Amino acid sequence: MAGAPIPINEAQRLSQVSTLCRLDSTPDEVFEQIVAMTAAYFDAPIALISIIDEQRQWFTARVGLTARETPRRDSFCAYAILASGPFEVLDASKDPRFKDNPLVTGEPGIRFYAGMPLVTPDGLGLGSLCVIDTVPREALSDRDLSMLGHLARLTMARILSLRSEQFIDRPTGLHNRARLENDVSLADAPGMTLVVVDVIAPTRLNEIVKVLGYDFAQALMQCVKQRVQAALGEGNDLYRISPTRFAFLLAPGRQAELAALNERVIAAFEPPVLCDGIPVKTQIGIGVMPLQAGAQEQDWLRLAISSADDARSRGIGWATYAPRLDQAQQRAFRLLSGLSEALLAGDQLRLVYQPRISLADGHCTSVEALLRWTHPTLGPVGPAEFIPLAEKTALIRELSLWVAEQAIAQSAAWQRQGAAFKVAINVSAADLDGPAFADRVTALLAAYQLPPEALEVEFTESALMRNPGEVSRQLQRLRTLGMDVAIDDFGTGYSNWTYLRDLPATILKLDQSFIRHLSDDEKDRRLVRTLIDLAKRLELRVVAEGIETQPVLELVAEWGCEEGQGYHIARPMEADALLGWVQARSA
Repeated sequence: MAGAPIPINEAQRLSQVSTLCRLDSTPDEVFEQIVAMTAAYFDAPIALISIIDEQRQWFTARVGLTARETPRRDSFCAYAILASGPFEVLDASKDPRFKDNPLVTGEPGIRFYAGMPLVTPDGLGLGSLCVIDTVPREALSDRDLSMLGHLARLTMARILSLRSEQFIDRPTGLHNRARLENDVSLADAPGMTLVVVDVIAPTRLNEIVKVLGYDFAQALMQCVKQRVQAALGEGNDLYRISPTRFAFLLAPGRQAELAALNERVIAAFEPPVLCDGIPVKTQIGIGVMPLQAGAQEQDWLRLAISSADDARSRGIGWATYAPRLDQAQQRAFRLLSGLSEALLAGDQLRLVYQPRISLADGHCTSVEALLRWTHPTLGPVGPAEFIPLAEKTALIRELSLWVAEQAIAQSAAWQRQGAAFKVAINVSAADLDGPAFADRVTALLAAYQLPPEALEVEFTESALMRNPGEVSRQLQRLRTLGMDVAIDDFGTGYSNWTYLRDLPATILKLDQSFIRHLSDDEKDRRLVRTLIDLAKRLELRVVAEGIETQPVLELVAEWGCEEGQGYHIARPMEADALLGWVQARSA
């Protein structure tokens, strides 16, 4: 049995099925009432709202049938969509098209069928509203056919109503993301341009919700919507595609307007947005994505949003999608995914150790544990690339704990071999946001029987920007245990001497950008001498990072710097090579 012929407009019909018809199994009360009324009016044991998909028919609502779907080739309704009027089968067992149909020869034993097509405004049949009986019947009267047509039109009206609700962003009344995706797929026109307007960073909106409440945030986005619409003017339909992002489409041939439209939107948000008497400063980013034929097969919306984020982060207002940006973001995502796996793999992450020496006598005072990663397919990935990515996620906490355990275990092994140097580990701002990291380090020290004095923690000034009070409390806990606390890369962040006075720090590490050019830069020489002098007044031990030549080493030693670190002294090395280096240096 071949089933019904395929309509000549099948591609357009299937597109409308995908657009208009819900695929989930959530009952709709209106549909349920329509099939109940249909079954009651026609005194029929079965009534269905059937939608014809590419390979199946499925039932939006049904009475008298347990099945939720059947193959399309078995469907009576697949014949109904071929006509604009009713389709009737008085006795299916005698109809050559249906006498061998499994729905006739088996359950539910169809004999009589009458179906009215569900037709879209542009004449495409989605399926049918049908009544079915298990015994043959006479043809329906004109009055009954009129009623079946009326109920089918009610069904179609409900389908269109649900589609309208599905495509509306209720808070703003604008079309939503689903409507944008639908409009792009239906247009599928090369030369069309998508523009995404991201007015407020999501993190900023979260802060507004925390401080001023959800209702204020909703009212604020209404104000933002009005300002965007006013800047765009007539003839540009606006979509809301996320809590902070809006979008509009430019038809082919309107690219000449693009720059002016974007600049008007940017200019509109230079003054703060006034909402309920409260001015809110925005930071706008606009992403432009030219759409090609077959746009529905592209990841076009993500690319446009990425371009908007890029424009805001670079402070350039608006940016057109560039493949290099997407490649970078794809790599970043791949690295973050791979980093989660690396923490479990056991053979991708490792620590290397860079010595730090006393500038007075040259002996090794400590070694800094540095994380290295060999990705299984990308090869070695530098920490300057993957650490900043991890710091934007919860992964940084897991990484820090992994480093802490490996470094503590290695330090304990060295201690058993008679080593006297400390091991320094780097901690992030996220590690110092609460007690979890300090608790875990304390437990690890006890588990490996390592004296706290053998460990040193290094943090950068940027850690203070998130929660200075909590950072100070957690550092004080570690300091109380006996660990040294070092401020790393000093000079690149706050560089505020007031907080140095209040922190439980014992060591100040001068950023290598100041040290590298001491031999030929008078300004750096004056600055470094001043920093060393002030640090010593605060009773901090000073370490110079980035020492790459003997003259620089001698200069900082002469100015009172106690310790040094850099390639001139030693490059980072594997754990099994370190003791040999220390012993050779001592000899």
